[in-house]
Amino acid sequence: MAIIEAIATQYLEADTTSVTFSSIPSSYETLQVRGSHRSVYASGGQQFFVEFNGSTSGYSSVNGYGGNTSWNSSHTTNQSKIYLYDGISGTHPDAHEYGTFVMDIIDYANTSKNATVQMLVSGCLLYSTDSRVQMYAGLWDSTTTVSSIKLWPNSGVLTRGSHYTLYGLKSS
Repeated sequence: MAIIEAIATQYLEADTTSVTFSSIPSSYETLQVRGSHRSVYASGGQQFFVEFNGSTSGYSSVNGYGGNTSWNSSHTTNQSKIYLYDGISGTHPDAHEYGTFVMDIIDYANTSKNATVQMLVSGCLLYSTDSRVQMYAGLWDSTTTVSSIKLWPNSGVLTRGSHYTLYGLKSS
């Protein structure tokens, strides 16, 4: 039987530039972060980043997203952070919705493997004519156990009301 346990929750009572989960126990097989957020950024959606253990090197990302009638994809290698998506709702008049996501960090404590990330974003409203579904994956080219996770937008701040919960998943 699989077990999922809430490790920590951060609910933003005020705008902030980033959210960090630290002192993460290594007793789980997979970590999962579930979030609902938006940011203050005048042009609508924007990039969202993840970093492990304060490291600023060795990240790669691949993404695919589509809305209405198009599908797009891109990738990056040897970056200072994992690029996950450009869908945090901004301050555009139509961007009143919070973007939601589920991010899995697989084998985060296995020192024989690199930490990998998969993420699904749904219902992210950038403008009234551009709702998207987005899928992303990332890699940290390190076998170090993930003990902290930092999340932040490219520009602006995460707004009050955004919230994030870190879960640990393991077999019985």
